[in-house]
Amino acid sequence: MTNQNFEGMSVRWVIALKAEAEEIIKNYALERVATKPFQVYKNRDIDIWLVLSGIGQINAVAATTYLYVKSDASDNTIWMNLGIVGSRNFKVGELVQIDKITSNDFPDNHYPSPATFKNNNVERSNLITVNKPEALFENDGVYDMEGYAFFSFAKKIASYELVSVLKIISDIPGTDISKIDKIAVERLVLKKMPLIEKVLENLLSLQEILLLQQRNPNYFDEICQQRKFSFSQKVTLKKYLTQWQSRFPMRNPLSEIEKKMTTSQILKRFSDNLLR
Repeated sequence: MTNQNFEGMSVRWVIALKAEAEEIIKNYALERVATKPFQVYKNRDIDIWLVLSGIGQINAVAATTYLYVKSDASDNTIWMNLGIVGSRNFKVGELVQIDKITSNDFPDNHYPSPATFKNNNVERSNLITVNKPEALFENDGVYDMEGYAFFSFAKKIASYELVSVLKIISDIPGTDISKIDKIAVERLVLKKMPLIEKVLENLLSLQEILLLQQRNPNYFDEICQQRKFSFSQKVTLKKYLTQWQSRFPMRNPLSEIEKKMTTSQILKRFSDNLLR
């Protein structure tokens, strides 16, 4: 289990089948808290949840929506989709992080944020989402039945940088599908847990940065109560106060504000000091 734990940490897993989710459930100490309409698991102490969506795009969207509401996820929550896939150009057992998602049913392609790929050694691949099991794998990439729908919805409810799709290759042309049983799938996921954790650790670092960026800097609220700043002025004020904290950590910005100063004069005073 990841050692990263901070105020605001929040993770949601959307996984189609129990066999694909078993090692995630064990690794993050998740306990079942709901069975209908979808099985939902959560950690008792940390804001980590998982839903079993079942197969297909409709189920993926329905389960993601259900988990979003049930778990009271914020727009700073990490959303991860993990599952097994087929491919003609990767080996069985390889883990790939998806950098492009397409579907024959929809004209738009999705491109996960480049920020999600930093600081890990995971192979990248495009993902082709289909509506029935694929056996021919006519194009390079990996094939699944949920990824496109999951990403389409998740990017609307979360920060774009915090949505990630991970896939493990379970079959290639000529694979006997009947031999890919529950135990085989669990083993595939178990072998890749160190890399999966690495991807999550990167996302947690991104999440922490986004949370810090969204918090108001020191003295922001107090200054806004003293004067009526416009929206654009508030954006500028926030930027200046953030820089002020870094440049002058021992200097109170309130001492720079004179009684009769206008909002524009206040911003100019901060700007002049920061440019020195």
